[in-house]
Amino acid sequence: MGTAATPTPHSNPWSRRGFLGLSACAAASAISISGPWHGLAQAHDGGPVRDHRGTRLPVGRIGIQLYSVRSDPAPFAEKLPRLAALGFKEIEFAGYGIGNPTDADILAIRRILDDNGLRAVGAHLGFGTFWNDLTRQLDIAEMLGMAHVGTADAPTGSRYRADWRAAADRYNAVGGAARARGLKFYQHNHDGEYDFLLDAGPLDAGGKPTRSSGVRGLEYFFDLTEPDLVHFEMDIYWAYQAQVRFRSYVDESGATRTDVFDPIRTLSRRQQRFPLFHVKDGVLNAGGTSLSMTEFGVPGGYIPFERFFDSLASINDHHYIWEQDNAGSTPPEQGGVYGAASRSYDNMRALRF
Repeated sequence: MGTAATPTPHSNPWSRRGFLGLSACAAASAISISGPWHGLAQAHDGGPVRDHRGTRLPVGRIGIQLYSVRSDPAPFAEKLPRLAALGFKEIEFAGYGIGNPTDADILAIRRILDDNGLRAVGAHLGFGTFWNDLTRQLDIAEMLGMAHVGTADAPTGSRYRADWRAAADRYNAVGGAARARGLKFYQHNHDGEYDFLLDAGPLDAGGKPTRSSGVRGLEYFFDLTEPDLVHFEMDIYWAYQAQVRFRSYVDESGATRTDVFDPIRTLSRRQQRFPLFHVKDGVLNAGGTSLSMTEFGVPGGYIPFERFFDSLASINDHHYIWEQDNAGSTPPEQGGVYGAASRSYDNMRALRF
């Protein structure tokens, strides 16, 4: 697939999810991955088993997604120094505080970052914002000194291959424009992107397939997009939420098949396409049907972070961004949103694998 041209403004951009894109949790059985893990994480890409025993996340690459602290209405001039004091070194924006920032607004934010030893590592914007205002958004990214800029929108809410192919053309186009400016364009997943495609079996009244070959949407998208143009930020929590939710499909013959999603396997096949991670923790509910978001490092966490990070070929090739969508509901007696941020940072920094 060749490099697509830079997109031009479009009066009716394709339908997209909102910033959160949180899908409702459907009922699913409690899971256990077939086959035990033995020792360190097994390499699934044919390479050697990694051995990072005693390694910790690089402090200079531990960051925060500002969506986590959106409950604090303070301006960046107050909020960013407070986060720097907690230890965070990198900032991922969720917008820039106002709808249409001027150059002066962006340069003021850059000064606050620089004055507090912070780096802008990326930003979440709606894909339609890139599609309709691409040059301006890349200008802003350059002014802030970012190496990455991305979206938390799903490429499509559809489960049909044709819609994923059309989305890939758009993402390749935006990614090509970003690459020409020395930036990496990325997509941040939620759980729904890892649902199974409907691409097999009998057709419905509209001519659409009703069953699945077992291919997951985002994994199909990996192969449709150009590796040097479209990158990804794996939200580890949502990837494991997909493991809990999407573990079976109905095949072409009508038989139910079990296929437990393994985020480590997905990552190991294409590590260089994941420059960023959202480090977000969760616990499994009593029914085994869903994860609930928590502070990082709480007792009983479901996600095998030590195994996950040990599977990386190079710890220093990625950025580790804490996000907790519900951190603002942390009670005042527990320090509120900044208490959650502080404890999560400390636990990330202390993690050994």
